[in-house]
Amino acid sequence: MVGVGQFVAEAGRRLVCELAVDTDSDALQVHARNHRTRQTLTESVTSLVDYRIRGAGAAAHFVYEPELLDDDLRSACAGVDLVAAGPPCQGHSNLNNHSRRSDRRNLLYLAVPAFAVACNAGAVIVENVTSVIHDESQVVPAARALLESNGYVVTDGVLSADAMGWPQTRRRHFLVARRATEGVPVPIVAMSEALAQPRARPVGWALGAGLEILGDRSLHEPTALTEANQQRIQWLFDNDEHDLDLGERPECHQDGTTYGAVYGRMHADRPAPTITTGFTTPGRGRFVHPSEPRTLTPAEAARLQGFPDSYRFSPALDRPASRSQLAKWIGDAVAMPLGYAAAASALIPQIATATATAR
Repeated sequence: MVGVGQFVAEAGRRLVCELAVDTDSDALQVHARNHRTRQTLTESVTSLVDYRIRGAGAAAHFVYEPELLDDDLRSACAGVDLVAAGPPCQGHSNLNNHSRRSDRRNLLYLAVPAFAVACNAGAVIVENVTSVIHDESQVVPAARALLESNGYVVTDGVLSADAMGWPQTRRRHFLVARRATEGVPVPIVAMSEALAQPRARPVGWALGAGLEILGDRSLHEPTALTEANQQRIQWLFDNDEHDLDLGERPECHQDGTTYGAVYGRMHADRPAPTITTGFTTPGRGRFVHPSEPRTLTPAEAARLQGFPDSYRFSPALDRPASRSQLAKWIGDAVAMPLGYAAAASALIPQIATATATAR
């Protein structure tokens, strides 16, 4: 939502968040505190809309027109400009070695076009990991078919944050659609080319000389590490290395590992790797600070994701977020430049039409 808000603000418009839906009630409170969300619902989107799909992939179609089940919700969401969603990505992720490609949660992707059609939304954005296109249920072509058969023009593709100059190598797949009667979305490929930069900014640019401590001090505290991990991190600095020697790794890694960046130290003069929910733990990626022997703080990870320093992660004034909540909310977020590009793809036709009409 931060990226969408940034684009809307630069376009000279005001963002009004009518509804946020999630099964995480604390996350919804954080959303409402920062975006003044008018209504939040702690449930699955599938419980809000009546729909049924027949067929798979490009042959998918609604058996009947999707309909919102609550009269008040139907009134609040009627004709909204944009529905933006990030369905669960764990079932599509290459890090999931158990139910990858066939996870039942993958079908939640199709709740988004159902909800958008029920709302008569002007535009739709669906974000997920790049491997979503390999899902066994073919959710991306199915979503495209469902939207196109209901009057939308669809574009999809991968956006890379570092290709747009951002100091993080995060890549995500986006499906963007607009009602054909309200303009055609800017193709994802064209948007990526329009925002391309010759080089990405480095981690050092994002972290700078340090972050001002605003609000919850726990945002600025690195995770307490085990003695073994402290020694591994210290080895990196003592030897001026960015990759941990095999002999310094846990025994299960000492014969070699396909995850070479694990226990790694970031390069101050390069973009950060993809920030994940594991950024507080050196054993889950290259998350050691480039110049200090510790892992990233939540505030530093949030800055690399594009959150403003003033963003409030506490669900309430008297209730700070837990460490695990911060890791999840920050690591799972859509990096600001990616959300910005997707919003531009979806909303430029609408803003251009409004501007031309005003003249």
